[in-house]
Amino acid sequence: MTENGSEFKKEELQQILDKKLENLKELEEYGKDSNYIQELSDIALIQLQLEDFKDSEKNYKICLNHFIKQKDRLGQAAVHGVLGTLYFKENEYHRSIKSYKKAYDIYNELKQIQEQITCLKGIGNNYLKLNQFDEACDTFLDCSALCSDNNDIYNLLDCLGNLIYIHEKIEKWDVVFELYKKTLKAFKEINDNKGMITSYFNLGILQKKEYNLEDALLHFKKGTNIAINANYVESIIRGLGYVGEVLFYIGRIKEAKNQFLRALHIAKKIGAKNAITQIKVLLKSLGLQEKNINEELNEYEEKQK
Repeated sequence: MTENGSEFKKEELQQILDKKLENLKELEEYGKDSNYIQELSDIALIQLQLEDFKDSEKNYKICLNHFIKQKDRLGQAAVHGVLGTLYFKENEYHRSIKSYKKAYDIYNELKQIQEQITCLKGIGNNYLKLNQFDEACDTFLDCSALCSDNNDIYNLLDCLGNLIYIHEKIEKWDVVFELYKKTLKAFKEINDNKGMITSYFNLGILQKKEYNLEDALLHFKKGTNIAINANYVESIIRGLGYVGEVLFYIGRIKEAKNQFLRALHIAKKIGAKNAITQIKVLLKSLGLQEKNINEELNEYEEKQK
């Protein structure tokens, strides 16, 4: 169904393109004025969406020359930016960086903040594709600062996500931890429960990795409590599993077992087969057999009534 939907969209775009190409011929009779360039720009965008990169690039360059002659700086920046996108899609990452930088310089000069952010994200993504992590890191840090200064939380979260990816790749776990704290703060600002849960869980996982088990337990509990309050069942099961594991590691076996049983009870309620299997493995690691697990679960469920 998705494929048919995509195919239909492609056919629809092609029909729009054909009409616009006819319209362009009519407009050309009156000269290549601003109306002609606007139509050509629309055509180039549709060609880009249809992945007809060669014709799209050719038409955008005609638009660019027009904006240069008109000394239209915003028009020039817009074309450089979209060429950055086009080259990225073509896997021509160096050309993409060059185009995004040209666009960024103009937007910076004209104090167009949102456009600057878009260009920096584009440049950073190209560096990631080239595995140039230092350059990518510097770019996303600049972008993060710009987002913070202008209270753009959503783009800030994108930048932080990319910075986390980079530092996970190079295994700088102390930096990753600080970045997760920043993402947690950002998710709190926009009251994003799922984001906060994920951040708390990730902080807990890093603390567990470093054997800071009490801190890990605290983060896992905070994430699980948000999941409980928001009624995100899958996150509740996951969180209870994390809490139980840490309790086991610090020797609080009975409490660990209760957390696992609670998670198992919820998983069975919603028929989460994978979660049920995983939790049973954890319970068996405590020395319980299948029969014991069922007995313990029945006992737990009786207490909940």
